[in-house]
Amino acid sequence: MPSRFIFSLRFSSKVMMKLAKLSLAMVLFMSLFRLNLFLLSTLSKIQMLNFLEVLHSFGAGIRFDLLVFGFLLLPIYFILMIQAFFEKWPNWMFVIYKIYFGAVWLAISLLTYVDFFHYAHHGRRMRFAEYSNWSPEFTWEQMRSLPQNQNWVFTVITLALLILGYMLIKAVNFGQWKDEYSPQKGSKFEMALRIVVPLLLIVLAARGTVEPHHLALEHSLVSDSTSLNEMALNAVWCFDK
Repeated sequence: MPSRFIFSLRFSSKVMMKLAKLSLAMVLFMSLFRLNLFLLSTLSKIQMLNFLEVLHSFGAGIRFDLLVFGFLLLPIYFILMIQAFFEKWPNWMFVIYKIYFGAVWLAISLLTYVDFFHYAHHGRRMRFAEYSNWSPEFTWEQMRSLPQNQNWVFTVITLALLILGYMLIKAVNFGQWKDEYSPQKGSKFEMALRIVVPLLLIVLAARGTVEPHHLALEHSLVSDSTSLNEMALNAVWCFDK
């Protein structure tokens, strides 16, 4: 009979896969935020529209979005490995994972919403200096100076994506780890794969590149247009810059 550890490790892979899929869905939602930013603001700021540069900007944007979730998944990975080792899978931990992702998605949505109005005015993302001096009145003044239809469209889209994110989080079903019981014995190779591969993928996402230097501002420089370059970034990455 195989050891209980391999069942526990297989279940940790199952949980990680579900959280990874949830993260990819949120990366897609962040791309939709970027698409709306492009249609509502960036498009009017570009003098000479180059379709390839636009695609390049969206591609770079996905890398910056994946970087955010790479860092967010890193502590989850180590917690899952600890749970797998001790073979402890209490249901309240799954609630904590959902609360964690819910809080993350709320923070991303709020930062993206506030950042939109700054970008619409200045053609660049907010940085830490702007966030540290931010107040609701500041955003309100920026909203008042923009066309009302622009404000309403982005507000409705933000609320819709926020709700969709919460619906996805709520719908995640992790199952029970004893469901992984099977007569199939685990090999050392399988154990190594289940431990090492997720960590490598998460680290790769967090670095954003296989190059010696991690993903940085220069990777967003896809055009002579500052607005298009800034669109590739996201509000979370810029928060501490």
